[in-house]
Amino acid sequence: MYITKTMKHKKTQQLDNLARASGRCYSKVVSLVRKTFKQKGFWLSESGVKKYIKNKGYLLHSQTIQACAESYFESLKSFFQVRKSNPDAKPPKRTPRYFKVRWKSSAIRLKDGQLMLSNGKGRAPVILENMQEKPKYVEMSFHRGHYHFGLVYKVDVPPKQETGITVSVDMGEIHPIVSFDGRRTTIYNGHFLRSIVRYRNKLKAQIQNAMDTCPKRSRKWYKLRKAKQRTLDKLDAQIKDAEHKITSRFISDCQRAKADTIVIGDLMHMRDNIKYSKKSNQKLHQWAFARIADKIKYKAELVGIKVVSVSEAYTSQTCPKCGHRKKPNNRNYHCNKCDFKYHRDGVGAINIHKKVSGVTNTPVSRDPGSPLGVKFNWHLSCLGLNPRKFAISG
Repeated sequence: MYITKTMKHKKTQQLDNLARASGRCYSKVVSLVRKTFKQKGFWLSESGVKKYIKNKGYLLHSQTIQACAESYFESLKSFFQVRKSNPDAKPPKRTPRYFKVRWKSSAIRLKDGQLMLSNGKGRAPVILENMQEKPKYVEMSFHRGHYHFGLVYKVDVPPKQETGITVSVDMGEIHPIVSFDGRRTTIYNGHFLRSIVRYRNKLKAQIQNAMDTCPKRSRKWYKLRKAKQRTLDKLDAQIKDAEHKITSRFISDCQRAKADTIVIGDLMHMRDNIKYSKKSNQKLHQWAFARIADKIKYKAELVGIKVVSVSEAYTSQTCPKCGHRKKPNNRNYHCNKCDFKYHRDGVGAINIHKKVSGVTNTPVSRDPGSPLGVKFNWHLSCLGLNPRKFAISG
């Protein structure tokens, strides 16, 4: 398994030149493949393109040049998959001025705490300080005025557990995780996380309105843009930190329950054709369920827990006691047929658990009891699981 550690680096002329050279290389690959298909009617192979661009004089390491071609053919492969179900899909055609830069293992050297990223013979390497381990590869991208380095490490993971205990997860916009382990429902409170998102939206709108009232590219405009980037970076870091702490606590609870499987409700097409109020639509489009699910998956794999996805259609509307279907109007579910009352997201988690257990048409075997709430704070305990500390495999 691979895990990524990110670090931010200030914008420099050297990094700008590398990103520009990578953009020229990637754009050449795009134009070459598309031009050949347009004129000859066939797609060039990845190996053929790599041989063609190998000695074209790009100011990059040879493996970095090859990585540009690999990035394009990964996108092209996705296009071929999508085209099977969507005949109107179009192949990747963007030719960016700047593009991400990837250094493979052969271009990386670690010496005296310095990670040196080679850019080819006779050119100065990029140096990252205070490094302890050599990564598998490094990828550099640009975001909001800074370059970000993603250091990818290979980690050892324990073998999958076989305990027969399953934990189901219902993800929500208010509560990011609501779990059920067959006995108890746990609600991981997300009100504080939502407050950060709301504050970010409000602050972003205020700064943008101030920018719109002054001449574009004026001194004040640049000052406001810099303040906007700095503030959004800080708030995004807080959101990311909160998501990490909530998911780490959840995985720790799964470890304590000795679970071997986590089942997550599939929300892939949740945003398709949503037509609610402007405020509700904004909340749904900003709901980061994919980020939460990804964090759960990689952290679960680190501790030997399997993660699967199932459809969560009607799970929050079906009574787990009698099977009657009713759409709840608020956060509490109340069945008109059998008078069953429970938390709406807890009902979803219970029904997802029943789906996996194969007892969809069977009422719950026991009273699930009152849900247990886990309130968020900046020192939320992870019960020993720390994703920042991992063993690097040899």
